[in-house]
Amino acid sequence: MSTSSLRSAESFAADGEALARGAKSSGAALSYRSMGDPFPMPEAAGPLLRIGLCSSLSRGFLRELIRHVRVEIDAPALSFLDGTPQQVMKAANRGEVDVGFVYGAHDWASLECEELWREQLMVLMPDGYWLSRDSELKPAALMGETFLVAGDLAEREAHMQLVAHAIGGAPSVLAVPVERATVIDLVSLGFGLAVTTESALGVFHPGVSYRPIGAPVEPVAFHAIWRGSNVSEELARFLETARALATLRRA
Repeated sequence: MSTSSLRSAESFAADGEALARGAKSSGAALSYRSMGDPFPMPEAAGPLLRIGLCSSLSRGFLRELIRHVRVEIDAPALSFLDGTPQQVMKAANRGEVDVGFVYGAHDWASLECEELWREQLMVLMPDGYWLSRDSELKPAALMGETFLVAGDLAEREAHMQLVAHAIGGAPSVLAVPVERATVIDLVSLGFGLAVTTESALGVFHPGVSYRPIGAPVEPVAFHAIWRGSNVSEELARFLETARALATLRRA
């Protein structure tokens, strides 16, 4: 399959039908780790594609992409690394992942970069919070709010940049030494607000309301990054599918 060709809408529809029938492929082999964990051994012999990500797989572009890749003929086994954008970029530069998906700019000369999709920024707040009366939030309304950020120093700095982009200025933040998922529980209990991208909305969290941030804040651009020296056939096929899906979503 040529890397310059694009898959048709009909081929993506066929993927969905295969998934609905419970189709299996070699891509069913899966491993997942967070940054800092040791690399797992593949569960199946054959090609392995290592993917770095900093966004949720609960909905959106990446979820669709992985679903389509897994039903392709001779699909590779997949290994996932979860981290901040900077961590994923470093892993890609070191050759620890074959492809990463990140938001924000980078200055790694060894990495190729291609924008594939954009996501709207969302504010998480407790149910009944005064901001929930609006269907869309203006950045100015968020300037006096406290935002929760979690993780290590690198994660907190990355998230603070995201919040600053969302509200158009330096945010008031409260660092909480918990997992990112626990931040949403703290939001529901009234400890503060949080900012996320719309792909995280595929999971229901009791006691939490979501509101999009409107103009002049632009949606966040997500890019695929990979080493230019990586000539893996699996990577080329994966990027071909990603480009085709991006083209269909923009149509």
